[in-house]
Amino acid sequence: MSYILFPKNIQIKDNKSIYIDRNTVKDEESFSLLIPENKSDMVIQYLKIHRGFANATPSFDHGEDYGISKIIKAPWELHMRVYNDSYFPGYSKMLAHIEIARKYVQHLNFKYVQPVIYEPYRYYKSVFGEFILAYRSRYMVENISENYWFRLMNPELLIPWSPAALLKTSVNMVSDKLKEYFVKDEK
Repeated sequence: MSYILFPKNIQIKDNKSIYIDRNTVKDEESFSLLIPENKSDMVIQYLKIHRGFANATPSFDHGEDYGISKIIKAPWELHMRVYNDSYFPGYSKMLAHIEIARKYVQHLNFKYVQPVIYEPYRYYKSVFGEFILAYRSRYMVENISENYWFRLMNPELLIPWSPAALLKTSVNMVSDKLKEYFVKDEK
């Protein structure tokens, strides 16, 4: 079982405080990390070469310039998308989430997707050490005063993403149901 933090109360320019409702924390567009455009290539190369990230394939295309991922704690995978254009001139934006690894069928279940901001920064901070965060892609976050704690719940059953594994799992599930059915009839 793993825990992650996500902003609950933030402060933007002019000391304006914003409360992030717990029901909206699943919206990956709420927060984006910002990296200087001239450093985004360097950050991505660093993550691939030194931190074990790889191109996130297969993946739905969201128009990103880079899409990379890495298993951070089985079965959880950190997926980052970097867009070279952002609302802030000279910055690339990074959207990130933790999800079930793409090698499992459950990867397609959005119930297991949680946007994150701190985890990507932990991986790239040695090459770009500033934590720059934007809210709703328009407002620079000046301060995070409180966070939510979320527990990542592993699925009860992980089904590998391969035809043979799907067939075996399906046969096992049907077999178990048939056993239950016949055991009930014997009593």
